[in-house]
Amino acid sequence: MHNIKKPANIYTALFLTTGIVIELLFLSFVIFQNSEPGIVLYMSVYASVFILFLFAYFLIKNKKIEFKNKLLLKAGKTFNTGAVPLVIIAFAMLYRVTLIPTVPSTSDDVYRYIWEGKILAHGFNPFETAPDDPELNFLHSGQLPEKVTFPHMTSIYPTVAQAVFLFNYFVAGESDWGMKLVYLLCEFFTLIFLVKIFQLRNQNPSYVILYAWLPLPIMEYFINSHIDAVGIMFFVVFLFLILSGKYIQAAFFFSLSVITKLIPVITSPLLIKKLGIKKASVFAVIFIVISLILIYPLIPESRPLNQSLFTYLQKWSFNGSVYSFLNGILGDGILSRQITAFLFVVTVLIISVKFSDFLKAVYSVFIAFVVFAATLYPWYLGYLAAINPFFGFYSVLSLFFTINLTNLSPLAEVWTEYTWVYIVEYVPFYFLLAIELLFLLNNKSKANEK
Repeated sequence: MHNIKKPANIYTALFLTTGIVIELLFLSFVIFQNSEPGIVLYMSVYASVFILFLFAYFLIKNKKIEFKNKLLLKAGKTFNTGAVPLVIIAFAMLYRVTLIPTVPSTSDDVYRYIWEGKILAHGFNPFETAPDDPELNFLHSGQLPEKVTFPHMTSIYPTVAQAVFLFNYFVAGESDWGMKLVYLLCEFFTLIFLVKIFQLRNQNPSYVILYAWLPLPIMEYFINSHIDAVGIMFFVVFLFLILSGKYIQAAFFFSLSVITKLIPVITSPLLIKKLGIKKASVFAVIFIVISLILIYPLIPESRPLNQSLFTYLQKWSFNGSVYSFLNGILGDGILSRQITAFLFVVTVLIISVKFSDFLKAVYSVFIAFVVFAATLYPWYLGYLAAINPFFGFYSVLSLFFTINLTNLSPLAEVWTEYTWVYIVEYVPFYFLLAIELLFLLNNKSKANEK
């Protein structure tokens, strides 16, 4: 008689069924989006998908899934994970393709993307000409720039992002499907390079599910069309190259990532310890030169390049935990920003000195960003989400789930932040984070004793 592993077959069937049910949920969003309140439907699908995603992850984590074909890795060891990572990536791409026909539900940033692509196509500089500039009246349409928020402000999106906006306008006009095609390609390479990093670190590549099936990047980038998907791809390629010892090529992709969206620049201090002074200096020169080349074509003549960015950094706040706590006590937003900025810089410097594992240091910096940020929209977590598969902190997973509640803010007649949302969102996060950090410190002390 053949020795058939029935339990493994059952778990594999459960895994595949979970993947199919997630796809059905995304299809339901596409079908019912126009007949249901967009934000309510978005939040409901997000929560449902997250629960199923977590179930699939636990099946992977407990090594219950097996396929016949083996995925051979070249990191000195072969994991008998079968074709699981390939199946995970196939489902992940299906989910993203399914959502391409949708329209934004919880954020209207994409309308600024489309508008800036449009004015670029007509020879205007989005860093110099705000959407409400009378000079642009001849470009007005039924939805643009009417749907662009803060029309008095010029762009805060760097040059690589602007190139994506321009491409979208040429291929899709005032729709966003051109951007989503770019995002689709970027997400594919993100997943491939995440698997390659798993190979370098001799870890189970099936944990790529923690990004591949996570509803946050899927829905934020393929429903709300946030540009972060492009920056994340460049950043993940940078990580692979820097971990492979190819620091010159890594500098090029780091530049592309930062000049798509500035968030990754917070990890730059970590490079000094990783590369050493000499190589880090070469890296910095390459980064600066490439960044200047990319920025130069859109430097405005009549106003500072970063005017709107500084306005954003000085005045915007949303969903910041430590910042909101301090602001509630001090009643001074500026002082609260200064304190949190100082604490963040100190934390990054400590991480830069103390951590020898570069990827762990990057992960820690992004967690520090979550802790000290004055503004933390859901899509800002995409970079942390891309690194989380290598560490799988439950505190971070809890935040990925509860941050969905921040989408309640625009449902009120006036944009409203709710104290109970902060409690539900951040109490589990900090509680679990404290446990995980204590566990790691305990393990480290035991290892030192040996």
